[in-house]
Amino acid sequence: MEFKRDFAKPDFSEYTKVLASFANALGGVIVFGVSDSPRRVEGCLPLPDEAAWADRLREDFDPEIPFAVRDYQVGAAALRVIGVGPSTHKPVLCKKTRTKSVTSNKGPKDVEVLREGAIYYRYSGQTRPINYSDLSAMLSERESLYLKKMMETLQVVQKVGLENAGVVDMSTPQSSVYMSAEAAKGLSIIDKATIVQEKGAPAYVMMGNVATKEIVHAPFEDEDKNIPMEAAAILSPVVNEVYDGDPAKIHPAQVTKLLQHLGIDKDNRHCLYEKKLKRKYVTRLGLKALENFIRTRPKEALQAFGSKECIARYGLKNNLSDEKRYLAPE
Repeated sequence: MEFKRDFAKPDFSEYTKVLASFANALGGVIVFGVSDSPRRVEGCLPLPDEAAWADRLREDFDPEIPFAVRDYQVGAAALRVIGVGPSTHKPVLCKKTRTKSVTSNKGPKDVEVLREGAIYYRYSGQTRPINYSDLSAMLSERESLYLKKMMETLQVVQKVGLENAGVVDMSTPQSSVYMSAEAAKGLSIIDKATIVQEKGAPAYVMMGNVATKEIVHAPFEDEDKNIPMEAAAILSPVVNEVYDGDPAKIHPAQVTKLLQHLGIDKDNRHCLYEKKLKRKYVTRLGLKALENFIRTRPKEALQAFGSKECIARYGLKNNLSDEKRYLAPE
């Protein structure tokens, strides 16, 4: 706890420095309206609003320091208090150097208040740069907490099963839920205004702007990294068989047309895309989906990737009218 007689605007970064030192230690408060020597409740004028505190803390330190401002009445005196808890992302570092002008017997001079890159820590009633032993202990504690959280997460994954687990990213205003397609199938996602009719039915209420996304759980094997040319070579015998040699094969660009038609192009399960290499791969699951599509719905598949001539010849072979030859099935 630190006491200040009143808020002084030139000392704004002095106050943020103290708050940063509290955040790097066990938390603490600055009480405005109490004189120091002797310590007496005298009251003070209102502090800057919370937006001004947030802006100055954001300018001076990183990561962001959560804080709270409170007003208290002690008799006729108004006390203003600002406090922080221990940071969950230690250490809090100073982002910029600041000075203030002071007057001494030798005249005015600039005194350093903040130093860029410094880590301020609270020691027995004073704020100063952290010493080596405390910094080492802080980093060790951070590492231990990280490992503890990881182990707790792994225990949860082990309990529910890897195939049923997902990850929630709450680091941004628009939170995202990452999970596999298999896990997503088991969810009943409802709007917060929807009533669940079936008693005991599992449901998940979306209280905010949450997006459900699909991710890859593990690195793909080499067998799943088939470039479109390789995928076309694998699928060509199937095409030749299904269409009696007309067409006799499929080309890489036509493989992409089929993927797009099925809505699985670059979905990270059937088809991968590496941004760095700008390369597309068709996985074994994707090849299986394409083969199944060609075998079970040959007309629709041909309309998706074939030329007009091939589609027309296929229509004649199968006694389809001119209208039906060119129309995709409903």
